[in-house]
Amino acid sequence: MTDKDDQIVATQISALATAGMVVAVDPDDADSMGAFADTALTPEDALESRFDDVVEGGE
Repeated sequence: MTDKDDQIVATQISALATAGMVVAVDPDDADSMGAFADTALTPEDALESRFDDVVEGGE
């Protein structure tokens, strides 16, 4: 990251600390801030889980 990138991220973090403020954050910036844990399913996991409700007796 460059100094300018760091300044942009710092500004975004400052805005996020303002209660009720909605701020769009670039996904790369969010990643560099460690803002989100990646918990998405892989396509394979999604396909394998598509019938979980049938196996578990759900509707």
